[in-house]
Amino acid sequence: MQIERILASGAEGPLLGGLSWRPPSGGRHSLRKLHEARNLAVDATHYTLFASGQAQVYGLFQPRASEESVRLPKGVLSAAHCFAARVGAQAPNGALILTVPSDGARRDGLVYVVVLEDGMPAVDSLTSEMEARNALGSEDRPIWSDTPDLYPNCEAVDFHWLAQGAGKGARVVPIPMNPWPLVTAALLASVGCAVWFSVREVQRIEAMRAQERAIAQSDPVPKYLAALDMQSASMAADRQALLEAVERMFDDPVRIPGWRLKSRSCSATIGRCEAVWVRQGGTYDELTGARPHETLQWIGQEGNPVPSLDTAATMSEISIKRSKLEVPGSRLPTFKEAIAEAGSLFQIWKTAELSIDLQPPRLWPRVDAVPVQFDHPRAILSGAITLGGVPGPFILEALRTAPPWVSWEAVSADIGDGDVAGQLKFKATGNYYVSLR
Repeated sequence: MQIERILASGAEGPLLGGLSWRPPSGGRHSLRKLHEARNLAVDATHYTLFASGQAQVYGLFQPRASEESVRLPKGVLSAAHCFAARVGAQAPNGALILTVPSDGARRDGLVYVVVLEDGMPAVDSLTSEMEARNALGSEDRPIWSDTPDLYPNCEAVDFHWLAQGAGKGARVVPIPMNPWPLVTAALLASVGCAVWFSVREVQRIEAMRAQERAIAQSDPVPKYLAALDMQSASMAADRQALLEAVERMFDDPVRIPGWRLKSRSCSATIGRCEAVWVRQGGTYDELTGARPHETLQWIGQEGNPVPSLDTAATMSEISIKRSKLEVPGSRLPTFKEAIAEAGSLFQIWKTAELSIDLQPPRLWPRVDAVPVQFDHPRAILSGAITLGGVPGPFILEALRTAPPWVSWEAVSADIGDGDVAGQLKFKATGNYYVSLR
């Protein structure tokens, strides 16, 4: 296995792309800044520091799942650092777009793009040509590229030209575990600088820090992880408790004096069971007398306070605990793994003339500040699942044998006229959860 983000190799060393560039969020000491920047990418293992004047930005290497057991080559260089060092002073909003050599099916058609903002790397990505163009934005930027047919006014360059911009600072090195040498050096440097800085310089640095904090706050990673930790504690309903509520549905009478049961449903989401009754000469008093432990609810047209005199509902509260979804091995499968695991069971259900519907998975939980294309090792996807047309005797077995990554949220039964056993059909709805990667 190899690291796909190694773009090219030369005498200067291998060029690495796809780093996450984070500004320090505060503090005077270099090591403190590094660890604060690393907190925005907690799985980072290596870094490089790019400085221009008083401004600094850290490039953090975050191993992907396929790269966790692969070591970075010795002397690896940050490609974005090299580009910023070469052109950042003369073109602080410059952009680099280079065709990445193919190494088989994995990198065919990919390009490497770097976009500078104020001379600092802002975009550093191995992506498609279309996404590279999107990364340029609407701003008129000077472009360095090896495809002048696509970018007619570009400066013609290649990876060899890029590597020539490598300095000692472009090296991507492990994040240090022993902080004391860096802390001591940073402390001495801070004390020396404090003697010479004027009040105006201090104000300028404080304004820069405020801008950096604003950038850090806009990062979607901590927002998503905070929402995930909070909502995952109640993502799944207790399946056994819902099964017990459904079992009690079989004990309910279909007819009571003056009334016939039309439908019955139990919802773990709202913690309530509801029965809808059709009047056959009965009264509300007869209904409440036959169902003394349930609450009567009138049924009317939406927006109309006048109830229908021929239908009514009775409701009872149920207690179903919610918790984090537990699966064997404590790891949710990916969507592909989930289908491979449960596909045969779903096919058996369809053969039994049950209808099963799986909606496409989406990022869960949804957070306004997090894009739907968000990618993170801990990210979870969720979709709706509906099981319909289930004969009465089979509903408990279907709920019980469903995959563990399914959380059933509601079960309902419609009772038609005539033969009750033949007309009783159940429907179960819920959500399934899978890992993004």
